[in-house]
Amino acid sequence: MEDIIRTPPEITPKSIRNAFNQFKARLDRLAAIDRAYDTGQCAKDEYACVSNYCKYICDTKASYVAGNPPQYTAGEGDEKAEEVIDLYRHQTKEEVDQKLVNDCSIYGRAFEVCFCEEKNGTLVPKSAAISPLHCFVAYDTTIDPDSVFGAIHYEEVDEDNKRTHYLDVYDAINITRYKLDNNTFSQVMEARPHGFDRVPITEYRNNATMRGDFEPVMSLQNAINQVLSDRVTDKNRFASAVIVAKGVTFGDDREEVEENMGQIKEMAYLAIPKDADLSYLVKTFDENSVQVLIDDIKSDLHKISRIPDLSDQAFASNSSGVAIKFKLQGLNNLAQSLIAQFNKGYKRRCKLYSYILFGDADAVDVENMRIVFRFDIPADIINEANALNTYIGARILSRRTAMENCPYVEDVTIEEERLAVETKLDMERQQQMEMDFLQNNLGNKVREQLDAEEEAEEVE
Repeated sequence: MEDIIRTPPEITPKSIRNAFNQFKARLDRLAAIDRAYDTGQCAKDEYACVSNYCKYICDTKASYVAGNPPQYTAGEGDEKAEEVIDLYRHQTKEEVDQKLVNDCSIYGRAFEVCFCEEKNGTLVPKSAAISPLHCFVAYDTTIDPDSVFGAIHYEEVDEDNKRTHYLDVYDAINITRYKLDNNTFSQVMEARPHGFDRVPITEYRNNATMRGDFEPVMSLQNAINQVLSDRVTDKNRFASAVIVAKGVTFGDDREEVEENMGQIKEMAYLAIPKDADLSYLVKTFDENSVQVLIDDIKSDLHKISRIPDLSDQAFASNSSGVAIKFKLQGLNNLAQSLIAQFNKGYKRRCKLYSYILFGDADAVDVENMRIVFRFDIPADIINEANALNTYIGARILSRRTAMENCPYVEDVTIEEERLAVETKLDMERQQQMEMDFLQNNLGNKVREQLDAEEEAEEVE
């Protein structure tokens, strides 16, 4: 079921308050997810020993999807789209995209706010990622919902430690600041235009249900924390076990017992009567059974989350390209689901930027604009190069498409310009070599002919 906030098309203090209350109802879940990611603690009671698989799952997926900077492509000959992409490159937009991917993996959603900065008298669109703990978007009630407004929540703390809550509301035209007091919103600043023709906050989704990647395995995270904590507790109890003495005493009172025990520890020696006996009172536990339980929990955790265990010897034992891709199939499916959702938000960003740059959101053909994620996966480079050459030779792929899929090419346009320069230099070098060859050979033949004529004259 989609977890989205619905609101009437008309923005009023009441509709803002209702949307904010829906956002607050979401916060308990998001705060628990945030705590689980940071600490590995998924239960109210904290465990003494934690193995943070929540962070491992999200970081592994985020690195796999966005570890290599994504590429931005436009339709052939779309100069305005190329101008938008060129702006992305200058702003190192891949950092924002990597943050959005990471937030999607953790919280199930991510938010990007677009804003304008003035540079040399010109408005330049920029972007920033906002935590889902502080941002939300409210949608209309249609079948294909569109955003009515977005909001960023923050608080200020004065010198008396008094907290004041504010909400910046972004509609299709303006930004309006509201102050929250006793669940009542009051406007505290005049509305000011943000420069875009639509709500400049975009929501990105991790999947159709907007759930984080480790949410299905939080109970397993609790289980492994509990087993590890119990294991450490048992070890500690074993190290400080109670001595059971039969037929011998260490004193008549507490002070005498402590004194005698201190001497025994210091001397590491103890003499007891022949019929006496000493033993430890300990809880017996089967170490092998505990390890089997831990391994079973870990196996289920990786299977359900679809994140491979990169430290598994079985994973590392077969390093062929096909074998690795097969083992990463689950992770690849997760990534493809994210990318399908991510491209929707990316196209919306392109429209926002297009409006600022050209005064028209439809000035660029967003349907042919793509963000290409190059998965960070070990590859057989030689086989991939041979495959690309085969596709180019068979005219299955154009050279530009092949370059877009080459892991060494970060910017196809720049690489094409470099190749053009190298090709020109190679042609000039080849022409010079041919000229030198002709001059040398012709010069030798002319000299031979002159020498022959001189010899003939001398004979005469």
